[in-house]
Amino acid sequence: MVAVGFHRGVPEDEGLDGVVFEAHRHRIKQHLDRGVFPGFAEAALCNGKVVFTNLCGYTDKSKRHRMSPQTLFRGYSMMKPITATAFMSLVDDGTVGLHDPVHRYIPSFKNLQVRRKNGQGLEALKKPMTLCHLLMHTSGLGYGPGSITPGVPLVARSAEEKHYKSLTVRQEGGDINTLEKLCVELARLPLLHQPGSNYAYGMSLDVLGHVMEIVTGQPLRKIIQTRVLDRVGMRDTSFMVQRSRTAHLAGYYRLMKDKGVSKRWLQRLDGSRAEDSMYVKGSAAAYAGGVPAAGGLWGAGRSTMLFSLRDVLLFCQMLLNRGRSVSGKRVLKTETVRSLLGDWLRLKRASDKPDPEGWGSEDVGWSPLGNIERYGPHAGALYMGGMSYFWLDPRRNIAAAIMTETYWQVDPLGWKAELDDLDQVIQKAVLKAKRKRKSAHSASTEAAKRQRR
Repeated sequence: MVAVGFHRGVPEDEGLDGVVFEAHRHRIKQHLDRGVFPGFAEAALCNGKVVFTNLCGYTDKSKRHRMSPQTLFRGYSMMKPITATAFMSLVDDGTVGLHDPVHRYIPSFKNLQVRRKNGQGLEALKKPMTLCHLLMHTSGLGYGPGSITPGVPLVARSAEEKHYKSLTVRQEGGDINTLEKLCVELARLPLLHQPGSNYAYGMSLDVLGHVMEIVTGQPLRKIIQTRVLDRVGMRDTSFMVQRSRTAHLAGYYRLMKDKGVSKRWLQRLDGSRAEDSMYVKGSAAAYAGGVPAAGGLWGAGRSTMLFSLRDVLLFCQMLLNRGRSVSGKRVLKTETVRSLLGDWLRLKRASDKPDPEGWGSEDVGWSPLGNIERYGPHAGALYMGGMSYFWLDPRRNIAAAIMTETYWQVDPLGWKAELDDLDQVIQKAVLKAKRKRKSAHSASTEAAKRQRR
């Protein structure tokens, strides 16, 4: 990863305990040997240096291609902060206003209906839906039923999912295959909640993506490519791969177990070969024209973007650099990134209440980039993703990317978050190094006292 602008670092030189990282590496290897996943890729940055890298195993069970910093993983909701970054660059440019009403760009959103709280009947909008509401999932839009992969039946398990099920089926079938078509259909459905009143994770970013297309006159993919990927230096990240690049594509599995036994096994979900994947151009499973979602999810569990370990680290470092890429290109204004790394649920124009209905935790907040830790030694830390995810602590200038392509239908035996989740391992490495320094200082002070005697 030195080739893309990172320097190698030693954990101890950056205030981290390297022993903690090596113990973690050993545990991940044990999980690999037990068959929890065919491969795993993770790394940590501190002060712009790579202080830990763990490329474990292979891209799939055939063991033909080793895991690498360029291996591609389905991003799912990891796309949301990418889309949010592209949108905020338009705000920085003055192309759009953060609090503009959505109907300024999509007129059919002006007279939306809203389901009443008691579920009985509809009511009119009490205030316009804004672009900020879309960015924050407080727009009143939700998601339909999801699936781990196309071909698995869609089952609506809530009133919200039932509300959008037919739309999701039409997305999967290709009847709704653009953001423009999606917005036409969403405008015909009542909102789940009044804008600003509730948090509902859903298709808000897809509507925002179409607004971006309207104001720029460009397709979303070009907007993201030119405003985020090119500026950050994310050369691996893509929406589809050519057959010649399938060696870089991680196989998609789910961890299973049979009734009455504890042994786990992996079931492949994306065809028997990498060439069969829905993310390979020309494959029978590929979505015609490519998956159009701006929020990373479309239809029956399709992901829009594919990310590599090194590209996710480059994105994290851009945020830690307050909007400037490793190569020095400006992606966002400094004050914009500073704002994005805060808890927007506490902003009245984003959410009526700091903990709106639908939001699940008092300990965690939300920003357009993802979850924000509100309390504890790493208050202000940000994390976001799907199966793969990133974590960063702006105060300590630390970041981590954890990439996997295994869906856990069942829990892996022996997995302990405090030892196996890299973000928690980093926090332990910080604390242990701090204790060692304090102990060494105490020992030095005591030795100096003895000499004076």
